[in-house]
Amino acid sequence: MSHRPVRNAWLGGAAVVAAISGVLVGSPTSAVEGTPATASFAHTAKIVIGDSERACSGTLVSPRWVLSAASCFADPAGGVTAGAPRTPTTVTVGRTDLTQTTAGATRAAVELVPHPGRDLVLVKLATGVAGVKPVATATTAVTADESVTVAGFGRTRTAWVPDQLHTGSFNAVGDSSADVTLTAADDAVICQGDAGGPVIRTTGAVQELVAVTSRSWQGGCLGTPATETRTGAVATRVDDVRGWITDTASPVAGDLTGDNKPDLVAIDNEGKLRLYTGTGTGALGTRIEIGTGGWSGASVTHRGDWTGDGMEDLVAIVGGELRVYPNLGDGKLRSPVKMGSLPTTARVVGVGDVALDGQPDLLVTYDNKLWRYPGVTGPTPSVGAPVLIGNGGWNVMSLSAPGDADKDGRVDLLARDTNTGILYIYLGQSNGTFSDRTEYGHSYTLTNRPLIAGASDADRNGIADMWTTAGDGTLWFYKGGSDIHGPIDGPSVKVGTGGWEFIKAIS
Repeated sequence: MSHRPVRNAWLGGAAVVAAISGVLVGSPTSAVEGTPATASFAHTAKIVIGDSERACSGTLVSPRWVLSAASCFADPAGGVTAGAPRTPTTVTVGRTDLTQTTAGATRAAVELVPHPGRDLVLVKLATGVAGVKPVATATTAVTADESVTVAGFGRTRTAWVPDQLHTGSFNAVGDSSADVTLTAADDAVICQGDAGGPVIRTTGAVQELVAVTSRSWQGGCLGTPATETRTGAVATRVDDVRGWITDTASPVAGDLTGDNKPDLVAIDNEGKLRLYTGTGTGALGTRIEIGTGGWSGASVTHRGDWTGDGMEDLVAIVGGELRVYPNLGDGKLRSPVKMGSLPTTARVVGVGDVALDGQPDLLVTYDNKLWRYPGVTGPTPSVGAPVLIGNGGWNVMSLSAPGDADKDGRVDLLARDTNTGILYIYLGQSNGTFSDRTEYGHSYTLTNRPLIAGASDADRNGIADMWTTAGDGTLWFYKGGSDIHGPIDGPSVKVGTGGWEFIKAIS
């Protein structure tokens, strides 16, 4: 839990640049006064705190996270507390015209992550938003008098609460501090309600987020005294905190519950599907029943976002059907979407994005062969034509997904030879296939270690891990390790004391 002060105003001589978060949306409140925004600014969000208490703007930086100004959420003492918002908050994103409800979505905000030293906050949505492209964060600071575009849903010169997103052109000047000074390039002005809105650099057709609006003179905005004619503003730089944004907002492989900790899925001897929440240490926490029956004999895996909403989904072969079960955001599942048919004996593992094309892929064994089913971009989850990547010897192999075990940016594959008990690792290659195998561990016989599941980075130390059941009904966590030959199984610790003999599959 953190509680940080937010600077709400900037003093310059006897003048004050006012904070530009909104107040009382239903009465004189608080867009960038300028031109109506095009669809390329659909990543801009409108944030409403309380019934009508305060309004701000923001930017979608990943399907489940919006970046805004921390001052929008400041309490009376000027601080922002990490965690659930103190006041119920809604976020609308994907709509440049708020009267049009066919695009985008409105979501509840469930978590605030304020930056420890800047007027920035990441806002987590209850569920992700599919179909809206997040904006990329810039990697370089603004140059002197760089031309940028600012977007926001705040008031204009003539409207208290506009439904239309507006944009304006500004010249930006940055320095070594967190501040970026904005000077209007035409008649644009940043008004109340625009706080947290994006400051965008455009190169060709590519947009980059360089800063977030924070404070403005608001000259000419409706409700500002006529004596105030200054239209400049101050924004908060983001290029040098890109790592903080990425580390917070990027989905964690293996995480179904949205808490950035990899989880374990299991099928029990009654055909029920269980979710065991990860604790971030390799141990497991709460057990949740997410499938009441009918899962006996199914092949289940989870690794990758198949619906485009930033949340990992569950994939299964059930009764010969290859299905995606979309995640509701907390690990519970929506009704399945059929992606194809496969032999009932086929086994599937979701390894992640093998081809590095932004889509998750599946590996499937049947007829003694290994196939890669590439994920396909589209309005519904789907896979392309299978690609043969293993010619023979796969019937005796049980597959699992460790994630990126050698930290080269490519996902890898674990395969246990059930005849010998040797566990092999196949490293991901640039052509969408895998390297020749090397030994990852031994003594993983079906008697000694009946079930194996890659755990991604379950203890959050940057190294791929593994869970296994044992012959005595316990569960073990293996910390990933390495030697001169590459990744290997590391030291193990018992994390489940009994009852795992009744589990028939884990992922």
